[in-house]
Amino acid sequence: MPRKRILIVDDEPTITNALASLFTQAGYEVLVAHSGLEALAQLTANPDLVILDLLMPGLDGYAVCRKIRELPTYVPVMMLTAKDAPGDRTAGLELGADVYFTKPFEPGELLAQVRALFRTWDHRDRNQHPLTCGPIQLSEAQHHVTVNGNAVELAPKEYELLRFFMHHPGRVFGRETLLREVWGYEFEGDSRGVDVAVQRLRAKIEADPARPALLCTVRGFGYRLVEPGEP
Repeated sequence: MPRKRILIVDDEPTITNALASLFTQAGYEVLVAHSGLEALAQLTANPDLVILDLLMPGLDGYAVCRKIRELPTYVPVMMLTAKDAPGDRTAGLELGADVYFTKPFEPGELLAQVRALFRTWDHRDRNQHPLTCGPIQLSEAQHHVTVNGNAVELAPKEYELLRFFMHHPGRVFGRETLLREVWGYEFEGDSRGVDVAVQRLRAKIEADPARPALLCTVRGFGYRLVEPGEP
């Protein structure tokens, strides 16, 4: 099996050198970019993961992430940054980051997070059969969603949220659990981003008001995706 290729994007050579050493010793192939423009040029090498700093001169990490999300092929993004306010984390994840990791970091924990991310994506690649729940069909291999046969365009976190619910139809999940399982971090006092994402997802998969609700609020507990055959 070919080695996974990681693109590290950071304008601080001490950071890129340390990360390059960490991931090379762990058996990964490493590419390095010290600016946003250099990072975009390196995307032609088809990295399997982009580890992206946000605070860079010129083209910052947010702009790079937007460009990555415009690519026809989905590339996982880990934001690795000193910006650690809850609002910063929410903005990064809503923009399309798969993981938001803050500096300073413990190398072993960062490496474990990267390995976990690759395990998740390898599992998705092996799973070629679409998930089906009532009128919703989700292809993990193609990152494609249809409702009643009609294609639905979802933002990255909306897709991940729907995918999680479709793996557990009928079960109720609270905001803290969804933050941990979908956004990838522990509850830190503000779970309103979950409510916003659920509302956006619901508006897209329940576009026909004449049809029964698919993603339900269980007052006081959280949210659940209805099981097929429920009245």
